[in-house]
Amino acid sequence: MAQSGNKMEKRKPIKKKILTNVEYSQICQFINEFCGGGLPMDCELKMVTRIFNDIEPLALVCILQSQIFNKARGQHWRHENRAKLLLKIYDDECHLYNDSDLLIRMACAESINPIAMCRLLLQEKYDMRQRPAVSQLIKHPHLINDARLAANVQQCLYSDNQEGPITDLRRRMIGEEYELKLKQLANAAGIFFYDERDLRRMGYDKTPDIKVILPFLYKGLIVNWIESKANFGDTKSHKWNIQQQLLSYCNRFGPGIIIYWFGYHEETPLLPDNNIGITILADFPDRKHLDLMQMPRLPAV
Repeated sequence: MAQSGNKMEKRKPIKKKILTNVEYSQICQFINEFCGGGLPMDCELKMVTRIFNDIEPLALVCILQSQIFNKARGQHWRHENRAKLLLKIYDDECHLYNDSDLLIRMACAESINPIAMCRLLLQEKYDMRQRPAVSQLIKHPHLINDARLAANVQQCLYSDNQEGPITDLRRRMIGEEYELKLKQLANAAGIFFYDERDLRRMGYDKTPDIKVILPFLYKGLIVNWIESKANFGDTKSHKWNIQQQLLSYCNRFGPGIIIYWFGYHEETPLLPDNNIGITILADFPDRKHLDLMQMPRLPAV
């Protein structure tokens, strides 16, 4: 049958956000094998466009970030102990190549982030043990008095999607974007709340993104606060969030919701740690599942 009028718009396929244990394990295995000799940036591109293109791309980005971080933390002291040798390798080879990719190639060979490689070499070359001083050179490579090294550091700065000032800025902007999204959706749903600034003015130190003024019900569960996480909720990171933030929210304000906007592991909501009053979602709660109390109206004068 011929269609009349404008062509129907094709809906984009919904990407999967809640991952099974098998799917999550496959992703982690791919990351660990790929990053044994390649850049995390290339790993991310291949996962998103070719290997796991049915899964929410930002979930893949977050899993990659978590895997790289855990690996780097476990190997930190090994790399620190090899800093002098790595600097010698760089000094011996930097004059053999007429490009600024030597540090990137070394990072791939050592299975380490390019910025982490820069940090090791700068610390060793200039005997700088204060992290802020090294970070300043990485953020502003033109301050490095060795032009060839400065060019290599600059190339690493643009080629590392896991560490460095550009990556930090991107993550901060994404986090703020989803906090704003939470507030907009809460307002649209008719929820009255205090945000973090309001709560800090009231003297609270650890504060959720929004504290509900009038508690509401979500599928029969009482909700007093909502926390926004522009991240993927695997079991390990969720337990860490409970210890660092959510436990104090529950003790102080009662039960609430944490939203992992980029999805979560299927076992995360089943953790017994959630029994203190934590509900896990991958999006803002559907309006049809909310029972809201109405603010009392003042009588007309």
